[in-house]
Amino acid sequence: MPAQRVDRLGGLLVLVQFAGIAVLVFGGSWMLPWWGWLLFASGIIVFLIAALSLGNNNLTVMPAPRQGNSLSKRGIYRLVRHPMYLSVLLCGIAVAVGAPSVWRWGALAAVADDLVLKIRHEEKRLTALHPEYPQVMKGVARLVPGVL
Repeated sequence: MPAQRVDRLGGLLVLVQFAGIAVLVFGGSWMLPWWGWLLFASGIIVFLIAALSLGNNNLTVMPAPRQGNSLSKRGIYRLVRHPMYLSVLLCGIAVAVGAPSVWRWGALAAVADDLVLKIRHEEKRLTALHPEYPQVMKGVARLVPGVL
């Protein structure tokens, strides 16, 4: 697959992700029940832990790894390969279920589908750059420990 086409696909996946996040944020009320705020806060905490665990030169919104990146298996990355995507889902579920709207339910479904596609795309790119990736990540959940 030509690199230019792959970059376009990666850009499209990121665009869909951020459009979905915008609808989740602006698609309804923020009058969440206590458990919604707890779930939302959990998503933010997972994001912060992931950012701190990731290491230098690894953080990017694009599904293609940066040049000179390294595989991280520190901190939360020992349990989940894509904790930042998990954080997006936790926050999205919190608002879509805690203060539901048709827009939010649609956006949550679109973001979840998009993240699954983005994970597949990203893992192909990581494997191409780091052939040891599948072996290093063996036994580490893609998204949710014990489930995916």
